[in-house]
Amino acid sequence: MSDLQRAARIIVVTPLGLGDVTWLAAELYRERVQAVYAAEDVPDTGPVETLAEDLGVPCHSADGLLEDGSDGLRDIVDRHRGETVVVVRGGTATEPVLMTVDADGTSIHSLDESV
Repeated sequence: MSDLQRAARIIVVTPLGLGDVTWLAAELYRERVQAVYAAEDVPDTGPVETLAEDLGVPCHSADGLLEDGSDGLRDIVDRHRGETVVVVRGGTATEPVLMTVDADGTSIHSLDESV
């Protein structure tokens, strides 16, 4: 199967979901995350950088808000086909969600459903 057919797994977290970074990193460890991205609308990137450090992966500042369908999010999806990354972006959700994106479209699930 080519990388274009493999789903990108995007774990979406908001700043509100970064309240306990140590717990979140422990939860995400088994997901084999490759990178962490912070959108422009994340007011404090300190917890994002700590999450990336705890996961042992690079942290990147992204251009734009990384909303569904945005060019910035599409770029991340294209770059990480067949991989799992964390995207921290604005919002009010307190729990992370898993977004899978492949040639057939996008689906969103609670992170608990992916385990």
